[in-house]
Amino acid sequence: MANELLIDVGLTETRVALVENDRLVHLDLERPNRDTALGAIFLGRVRLIEPGLQAAYIDIGLTRDGFLNTSDLPPDPLAGPDNPKGRPIEQRLHEGEAILVQVIRDPVGEKGVKLTGQPNLPGRFISLTPWDSRVRVSRRIAEDAERMRLAAIMQSLLALTDKLPVQVTTRVQRRLGDRREGERRVGNVAVALDRRDGKKGKPMGCLVDYAAEGADQEVLAADLDRLRARWIAIEERRAKATAPAELWREMGPVGRALRNHVGAKLDYIRVNDARGFAEARAWLFEHAPELVARLERHDPPEPLFDLFEIEHDIDRALSKRVALPSGGAIVFGETEALTAIDVDAGSAARNRGDFDEMAIKVNLEAAEEIARQLRLRGIGGIVVIDFLHMDSAAFRARAVNALRKALADDPAPVKVLGMSALGLVEMTRKRIGEPLGTRLFDPCPSCDGDGRIPSLPSVQAELLRRAQSEVNSSPRGTAFRITCAPDVAALFDAVLLDQLQRRLGARFSVQAEAGRKREAFSIDRQQA
Repeated sequence: MANELLIDVGLTETRVALVENDRLVHLDLERPNRDTALGAIFLGRVRLIEPGLQAAYIDIGLTRDGFLNTSDLPPDPLAGPDNPKGRPIEQRLHEGEAILVQVIRDPVGEKGVKLTGQPNLPGRFISLTPWDSRVRVSRRIAEDAERMRLAAIMQSLLALTDKLPVQVTTRVQRRLGDRREGERRVGNVAVALDRRDGKKGKPMGCLVDYAAEGADQEVLAADLDRLRARWIAIEERRAKATAPAELWREMGPVGRALRNHVGAKLDYIRVNDARGFAEARAWLFEHAPELVARLERHDPPEPLFDLFEIEHDIDRALSKRVALPSGGAIVFGETEALTAIDVDAGSAARNRGDFDEMAIKVNLEAAEEIARQLRLRGIGGIVVIDFLHMDSAAFRARAVNALRKALADDPAPVKVLGMSALGLVEMTRKRIGEPLGTRLFDPCPSCDGDGRIPSLPSVQAELLRRAQSEVNSSPRGTAFRITCAPDVAALFDAVLLDQLQRRLGARFSVQAEAGRKREAFSIDRQQA
């Protein structure tokens, strides 16, 4: 079974598919007319402070203001034992003030982008945190020894970039080689000395990503050096900019896809476009030369996604109901507050045998598919899963453990609670960007995204009641014209129209209007 990264560059859209064990697990797309600001760094201006929400609205030059919560501000330097959370936001920011922020979530529905005041620059192996001196290691790296090794390497590299003298072990001192002014060496790796952010005067830190597992000191130092150079360039732009202004934006979809997924033990990287292929090749030569041989240009007549049946998986990810191998299914329902997922036994319920045995089989299949679909659909926030009921406590525990195991490879932070007596499992998944369905679909103009419209009998009955009200409130002898959708107008044949006129004692005419919503009829008085 192969792990592949497929990059489909089109005229109006670039799509990136990550395939693990021959199954689509992640899909990203980018359109020039709907570009994402996720990860971009801005010099914004505080437009409004909401003390009740402990949040601020920041003008960063987009259509809608960004939302900045007090918890996303840098630590308050005046915080202390008596006030660990620091001052309220209205004492830390003032309206009109310029502030450096980063987008951590794209707009969702009517909400603007979500911002943080603690920027982080992602690289291949680490993310640099200029205003947070901690060194943290991804929890997805399970081995304690490897976590400690990576943390020690990064602490030593970051310490060597500090302006102040640092205490290093004798063993590391012996490895210090020739150095130029403003630079020290660890082995054969040059490390610039300036670790501090120019304005804040605080040491930088980093977050070591899952892709760094097994990486040596040299490649980690190179990644750190690239990120530091990027931060210096951002600070230089900041010094010259007037808010609101964009200081830095993520690379294009091809480079971003490679950075995010080259650590996925890829067997092949396939690109269907000459320009995209050249961009991918250049990125790999600089950041991952060991993977250049796995890069392939796809140029046969059959489209790249069709060849690997990605379109079929995308259709499943956009469907409300997803079938399971045993005959069961999972059914998705979304609201503003949460996503509900129902596990349906379907045709599996017709199989003879113990119900709990059937239920655990369907639930285990559902757990694996739910984890894949959450990641593929980009679903975040609160998720409630209604598994098939099982009397056995051991079976319930198996289902929850299977869900946790299936979610272990999800790059988004997730938290799974236990199963209730009713078979409900509550979980959360960090919302990062727009869900796939939101990016690919517009709300239905007929139902405004509700998913249903009034039935014809309901509309007809409401129209007749409205006609009665209009007649009662009009002078005797008034004639009326009903304007309505064509399918509603078709209900008013000669018999019904005659009955209406006899009952209400008024003349009515019916006019069909193409494009009118079914429920949007009107009853107007006609001139005598």
